[in-house]
Amino acid sequence: MAIAEKLQQKLDKKKEALAEKSKNAEAKEPAQIDSMEWLTLFLGAGYIDLLFVILTIVGLIPVVGQAIYAIADPVLNLIATGIFWFYLQHKGLGGYWWLAFGGGLANLIPVVNWIGWIIAVLILYFLVKAEKIPFAGEAIEKAAKAATKVPIK
Repeated sequence: MAIAEKLQQKLDKKKEALAEKSKNAEAKEPAQIDSMEWLTLFLGAGYIDLLFVILTIVGLIPVVGQAIYAIADPVLNLIATGIFWFYLQHKGLGGYWWLAFGGGLANLIPVVNWIGWIIAVLILYFLVKAEKIPFAGEAIEKAAKAATKVPIK
C-alpha cells in the first residue's frame, strides 16, 4: 500500500506542476513580430514560392522531370510546413497552426504553389494585426468614458 501512496503523491505533484505551467503559459501574451521579422517571413515565403516555380519548370521535362517533381514537391512542402509550424509555436501563435498545414496542403496543387506560402504569411499578417484592434463596443465605451472627463465650458 505504501508504494501506491507514494505513486499517488508523485502523480499529484506532477498534476500541480503541469497545472501551474499551463496557467503561466495562458497568462503569457504571444510574442510580438516586428517589421524585420515580417520582411524575413515574406522574403522566405517568396523564396519558397520561387523554388516551386523552378520545380514546376523542371517537372515539364518528360519522365525524369516528372519523377523529380513527384518526389521533390511533397518533400519541399513538408519541410516548409514544418518550419512554419515551428515558427508559429515559437512565437506563441500556435492557434494559427492551420495556416501551416493548410498552406502545405494547398501547395500540392501545381499552379497554386507558386503563391501559396506568400498568401499564408499574408493571412497571418492580417490576423496578427487584427488582434491589436479593440472591439467596437470596447472602443465606444472607452470613448464615452473619456468624453465624460472632458470639462465643458
